[in-house]
Amino acid sequence: MKKRISNKLATLGMILIILISGNVFSQNESVVTGKVFPAGMVNPVPGVRIQIEGMPSSAVTSDNNGFFSIKVKSFPVNLIFTKEWYAPRIVKVNKPSDITVYLSPAKKEVNDYGQKVGMTVSLNPESRDGILMLSSSDKRFKYWFDNRVYFDGAVYLGDNTYQGVKHEIGNGVNIRRMRFAMKTIIWGHWGGEIDFDFGNNEVDIKDAYVRYIGKNWQVKAGNFREPMSLETMTTSRYITFLERPYATEQAPSRHMGIDYKIFFNHFFFEGGLFSSKIMNTLMRDQNKKQGTNAGWSVTGRFAWFPVKKDRQVLHFGISGSYRTPKIPELGDPVNSFRYGENAETEINRKKYIDTDWIENSKNKTILGLEAAYAYHNYRLQGEYLTTTIRRDADKVPAGEDVVKMGGFYVMGAWLLNNADYYYNSSDAEFSQIDFRNIHKGAFEVALRYSYMNTNNFKESELKPWLPGGSGEVYTAGLSYYFNYNVKFMLNYSYANHDRWADGKGKYKTFDVDADGNDITPTGKGGIDFSTIQARLLIAF
Repeated sequence: MKKRISNKLATLGMILIILISGNVFSQNESVVTGKVFPAGMVNPVPGVRIQIEGMPSSAVTSDNNGFFSIKVKSFPVNLIFTKEWYAPRIVKVNKPSDITVYLSPAKKEVNDYGQKVGMTVSLNPESRDGILMLSSSDKRFKYWFDNRVYFDGAVYLGDNTYQGVKHEIGNGVNIRRMRFAMKTIIWGHWGGEIDFDFGNNEVDIKDAYVRYIGKNWQVKAGNFREPMSLETMTTSRYITFLERPYATEQAPSRHMGIDYKIFFNHFFFEGGLFSSKIMNTLMRDQNKKQGTNAGWSVTGRFAWFPVKKDRQVLHFGISGSYRTPKIPELGDPVNSFRYGENAETEINRKKYIDTDWIENSKNKTILGLEAAYAYHNYRLQGEYLTTTIRRDADKVPAGEDVVKMGGFYVMGAWLLNNADYYYNSSDAEFSQIDFRNIHKGAFEVALRYSYMNTNNFKESELKPWLPGGSGEVYTAGLSYYFNYNVKFMLNYSYANHDRWADGKGKYKTFDVDADGNDITPTGKGGIDFSTIQARLLIAF
């Protein structure tokens, strides 16, 4: 009996010891809490495994908000954080606390958001004619720069004095263009470009688009130049003279739109539907305050090159555009068109030929014809463009419901040594010259005549009802190509304007009698001057 009682007491004692020791153990156990994030990010990481070093059974997992809580018996303790695609991290904790832990990606297959990304190939840096390009071995991924700086200077010569008033033109220098552009092709078929111009101490978005590239075709959407005119579509890096001629300024510039291009051995077509420019603050205010429509246009260009051989091409082209008025900037009239352009120079910013705003306009059509021939180091080129603006006949005087303007240019160029002209059939334009020996430079001489007329007369009247002015410019150019990336250009031009090219009436260009009648002899009115301008260009 005594033995049984003693066994029972022993068993009860063991139970009490276990309970007491368990209670003591639980009283010594503490908790560490916290959150886990990707390095440098604000979105937490769920599913992270946290354990005490050397104790796999202690493991817990962070919840959908990245939160975790783990029991710890003693301090200091090392906590190990692991998750697929992240580098393991060991954190030493000295006391019960709430901690924040950041994990770094273990491999390139994870981005900063913790999302797995596909890394199929590496990118190889290389210089292609001085342009830095990163490309994959299979050529499905390409990234490259297209940066440019143009340093210009100009001197103006001429004495334009009427009734004792002299029209001074200021000489000077300027950063004509300072372009920063990045282009890409990804997954073999998708491409894009962003292009900013910081010239004239301003920021201007040039190209910003996405495109899909087929074997001999592409679709492009975003902000880019509408397809019209051989000279206009040629990038400024490759044009022969410092500035484009008067006539081609009728061609539309860059607008938001979608465009399709296709090309073959002897044919090229590009066309698209476009709306307004990328809206700035003034344009947004105009739209907000007046509910102005953005406007739209359809523009297309077709080219045929019956002769397309190595260093020889014969090119014919036609382009057209139908346009409604675009949304103007705040303060400018709605439903209006305008032609106003500098006299083929940019440091002199005066617009002598200027129609001002042609109000109550309904639509505008532009037609362009182009022709060019290049054989080795010789090249001839010319274009004719004409514009017709139709106005609301109920809101304008009789005979002023149609406005016409037009112009043309012809040019010839000769690469004196070491280079030939190259024609890019995928864009139907002349691009970078072909050096015969890249270690030698190349000289180029060129001549151009351009003409533009915006005057509109009524029948049997000697004075135009729309005196926008007309003018012609004779230009001689000499360029030296140091290499593919650096070029020096020197142009001399003589501008001859008629008496109505007075910059919307800001300049006196002819003499009048007491009754206000023009008494200036024929051929003597107008602002005429010569320009010597130069440019040092680098592209990289």
